[in-house]
Amino acid sequence: MTRVLVTEPIHADAEALLRAAGCEVLHEVPAAEVDAVIVRVHPIGPDQMGGGQMAGGPMAGGQQGGGLRHISKHGVGVDNIDLAAARAASITVTNTPGANANSVAEHALALIFALAKSLPQMERVARAGEAAHGRARIVDIAGRRLLVVGFGASGRRLAALAAAVGMQVTVLSRSLTGAQTPEGYRVARDLGAALAEADVLSLHCPLSAATRGMIGAAQLAALPAGAFVVNTARGGLIDEAALPGAEHLGGVALDVTEAEPLPAGSPLLHLPNCILTPHSAAASEGAFRQMGMMAAQNVLDVLAGRVDPARVVV
Repeated sequence: MTRVLVTEPIHADAEALLRAAGCEVLHEVPAAEVDAVIVRVHPIGPDQMGGGQMAGGPMAGGQQGGGLRHISKHGVGVDNIDLAAARAASITVTNTPGANANSVAEHALALIFALAKSLPQMERVARAGEAAHGRARIVDIAGRRLLVVGFGASGRRLAALAAAVGMQVTVLSRSLTGAQTPEGYRVARDLGAALAEADVLSLHCPLSAATRGMIGAAQLAALPAGAFVVNTARGGLIDEAALPGAEHLGGVALDVTEAEPLPAGSPLLHLPNCILTPHSAAASEGAFRQMGMMAAQNVLDVLAGRVDPARVVV
């Protein structure tokens, strides 16, 4: 029987899919003792990968194995998985591209609205029975210039939503060529120049050695006074130590942070005009089920030798 470790809760329908296919679903055993792992944010390092391709009995699809063969990421970002170690151990790593794109994009847009309308401050004003006038800066987002960094599924969806409410969208991604995207969005070539023209910066790129700390003190300083910064991608993309010094910003909204959950002494907890959400952008009911079902199907497909190349990371 194929043994699957689920490191964190997934949708019940996803576990049911695995069990219906004859898999044993486990929650506490070491990763090296199972055939596949479904992981959300739990770190998976070399010590948990065992021997990779080891001699053993037959697995699904007629493959031989006796150790971990597959890591199925419940989500898109794989920075919590040691990909080099997986590659060295001949362990296939997959993810679920597009499964949470709508949820993440909607959350990013909601954060943009919350910053523009000063919703946290206005909520406190209303509860105190005070008048709104002069209590906080409130702006319209129609006509504002949005810079979307990363043009994968969630970045593309946010661009469409933002354009629909009248924002002027510019995108920056290494995968883009030409002056415009097929949708008609302007394509930026230089991050620094694009930041200087952005009223709102929204991050939608993966965390890697090349992108870690890509938004630091210099990049924050390049943003115009009153600009908003939104991050629903990965905390490591922003040098969080630089945020308290960026006093010219209109506000910051972070769904992801370098340390999660934030420690009690984090300066971010006391940062003025900062909205924090607990890595919940992809937590809608629909996205959670879709990620779980895709992650479970990836397990069944990989171990049966019929993997979808579009979902393979390693």
